[in-house]
Amino acid sequence: MILHGNLLANVAFLNGFKNVSLGVNDWIDFFIIAVLIYVVIRVLSETHSLSVAAGIFGLGVLYAASIVFNLPLTHLVLQSLFGVILIFIAIIFQRELRRLFSFVGFFKFRRHVPPTEATIATVARAVMRLSQTKTGALIVFPGKESIARMLDGGIPLHGSISEELLMSIFDESTPGHDGAVIIEDNKLKRFGVHLPLAENLKRLGKSGLRHRAAIGLSERSDALVVVVSGESGKIDIARHAAFERCEDETAVREKLSAFYGAVVSGSRWSYFSQWTARNALSFGIAVVIAFIVWLFFVPEFTLVQKKFTVPLEFQNVSSTYVIQDVIPREAVLTLQGQNLSFESLAPQSLDVVVDLSSVGKPGWHDVSLKPSDAEIPDGFSLAAIDPDTIEVEIANKNQ
Repeated sequence: MILHGNLLANVAFLNGFKNVSLGVNDWIDFFIIAVLIYVVIRVLSETHSLSVAAGIFGLGVLYAASIVFNLPLTHLVLQSLFGVILIFIAIIFQRELRRLFSFVGFFKFRRHVPPTEATIATVARAVMRLSQTKTGALIVFPGKESIARMLDGGIPLHGSISEELLMSIFDESTPGHDGAVIIEDNKLKRFGVHLPLAENLKRLGKSGLRHRAAIGLSERSDALVVVVSGESGKIDIARHAAFERCEDETAVREKLSAFYGAVVSGSRWSYFSQWTARNALSFGIAVVIAFIVWLFFVPEFTLVQKKFTVPLEFQNVSSTYVIQDVIPREAVLTLQGQNLSFESLAPQSLDVVVDLSSVGKPGWHDVSLKPSDAEIPDGFSLAAIDPDTIEVEIANKNQ
């Protein structure tokens, strides 16, 4: 009997889904939810919290299953648990929530001021000196995308770029040598910055933490990151989640010049295309989750129409008359409202009250049924009333 009841509930759910028609506003609604879910995925990915989110999402799926398959105990336990989980999420994920509410940065493309040839040459010479002394270094050159949300910590500097400054920052005796330097708009903006770490360790091989940080940023943005190994002194350039080895100062200078040439000459559309390609998987997952959410919840709130057969009632009949006959004795009301609202609607609460004050003599009369004759609960509107005219026979009481 329980299984039969569950099957009937699922059939009713599918029937309600069939009644839903997609309009432009539904597609806009779906797209907005998909974008918001994508932003959440990106925040969780950049803060390495996807495993925690996956566990919470699994509980959400189990909660939805408890509703669909009528599991009252599971539903009660999970409903109580989610109230506690929301409090823990607010406490534990404070930083992630701050990033979430600054989601505009996920779609922001900034205007770029390219460095001069002198600046590029200075950086290339400094990188070569760092390589020769086997001093580990991380130097970030942002592209058109904003990377501010991906960076943690660091000390603002806004200083002019020089070899001596770069050498002193990455000196092992200084407190900020383990972090990255951000070079932007011909200035050394910050140093001692922590970058997001790559999650796929297979592509790194035996490389250390600096290489992992370089790949982590390059796979999330269009930035270029120069890495100098503190063990071997080798120079690698990370871009688009891949490394490219530079053997000398000339190679570093050429790579930086080519990078900035592409940044300056590249159109917004080309960078948007690259951004889309890098984020296709995340956005695809967001679309799938948004569709699941839509499948379970939107049909319940979408406007649908349902018909109800309601007996007719009469008022304002003259005291000298009596209603002898009515054809037909019932009216069909077509109501429009949210699918979820119909579940709590009691058909016996519907009334059609016909005013007979205009009937002045015995016999058969054609009486029009007006929308105002229908008494329906709040939250619903009357789409149609059938028939629009009834026949009423009036007779004298003393006959």
